[in-house]
Amino acid sequence: MYAKIKINRILGENNMKIDVTKHLTMGAKRTLKAFRVAMFELLREKDFDKITVNDICQKGEYPRATFYNYFDDKLDLLKYLWSYIAKDILSQLPDDKQNDANLIKIFNLLVQFFHENTALLANIKQSNGADSHLWHNLAGYLKHEANRIVYQNCSIDSKPSIPAKLLSRFYSDLIIGMLEWCLFEEPNIQLKIADEYLLKLLHNDL
Repeated sequence: MYAKIKINRILGENNMKIDVTKHLTMGAKRTLKAFRVAMFELLREKDFDKITVNDICQKGEYPRATFYNYFDDKLDLLKYLWSYIAKDILSQLPDDKQNDANLIKIFNLLVQFFHENTALLANIKQSNGADSHLWHNLAGYLKHEANRIVYQNCSIDSKPSIPAKLLSRFYSDLIIGMLEWCLFEEPNIQLKIADEYLLKLLHNDL
């Protein structure tokens, strides 16, 4: 059932019962972290379709009633997890880098995340890899956050030759496409070579 859910459900408006963009109590932060970590650990152990709310509550050490105070279902929690991961990864991006260096850094941070979380990547590969709904969901959030950051940098140019929104969409699509190729088609490629390929694509140096 979950494999058939469209990406726009995942990337739609925040359906959580609590607005995480507003001030949260320490208790709420602890609870959200517990559920977030529980889901992340379970995704390294089994396919998403096989994870139950009971599994999540047992791993997070919270009752089902508490889970439903925050989320409608496990898909709601997955959406929150992916959003958190995407923001957390790209929050490491230095403010002083622009243009090509910024784009390469975004790509490198994403590659680094998967190199540090090999169990999650292995699970995604076992679930049909780049064609799996799990990857498409995560990639959608990574692309969304990359697009937001690239757009901010593109907007700095007071006279862009191409609309900033179009340019940021192109760059974020390219970065995630390159990431997908490296993870699923060329997993043994050296990062230096991947960076060189990305630069050539950015400059149309084919």
